[in-house]
Amino acid sequence: MSALVRLTDQVWLYPRDPNPERMQPNVGVIVTGQETILVDAGNSPRVARRLLLALDEIHAPPVRAVIYTHHHWDHVFGGLVYDAPIIAHEICRKNLVELAAKPWGQSYIQEEITRAPAREVGLRAMARAVEDWRSFSIALPEITLSKTLRLYSGGLTIEIEHVGGQHAADSLVVRVPEARLMFVADACYPPPPHQRRPDDTLDRQMIERLADEGLDIYVDGHGDPRALAEFRRLAVE
Repeated sequence: MSALVRLTDQVWLYPRDPNPERMQPNVGVIVTGQETILVDAGNSPRVARRLLLALDEIHAPPVRAVIYTHHHWDHVFGGLVYDAPIIAHEICRKNLVELAAKPWGQSYIQEEITRAPAREVGLRAMARAVEDWRSFSIALPEITLSKTLRLYSGGLTIEIEHVGGQHAADSLVVRVPEARLMFVADACYPPPPHQRRPDDTLDRQMIERLADEGLDIYVDGHGDPRALAEFRRLAVE
């Protein structure tokens, strides 16, 4: 079980799986004196249960909210475990309502691989991630935003902003100004592999805009946390 990594006094990270084939991204953990707020849900109920055990180890308060940064399965399939309200962009909810209506299971995933071979890598990772499809469901957002939303808890401000981008139109970033930290998730990434063209790159304009905020720590979805200078360098690499 991965241990939580402490980023600041009140912000932790449940780190990504180092094996990219497993497609388990970072999950942000914001711990206040009253509650825990998660940034993304993990790619499966199994990962979500492991995260809850890790939260118990640091005596974190209960999870009271989960923020989906966008609708891609690896960021949301753990959502049903937490029994907490889910916050997302309104486009994210629309997309997930459509996904939730699909007959998820091994046979359906195989049908999707046959129908869309370009998605095979991600679909096979999905098939491995979820142990029991019979009890699986997609937890839908109960609170949506169109532009921005602020949460206040235990002296912290959690700023949620819709930034969109080429990876997913519903992408959000999550700032904790008091911690001088931002969860960028996948917002700066190129389109997903099955939609990607050879000349697609990181969204350099978005990286520069977010870096211009001058925070200390930037956490993307599938990489290690970066200091400001390191994050800014992504725009020129």
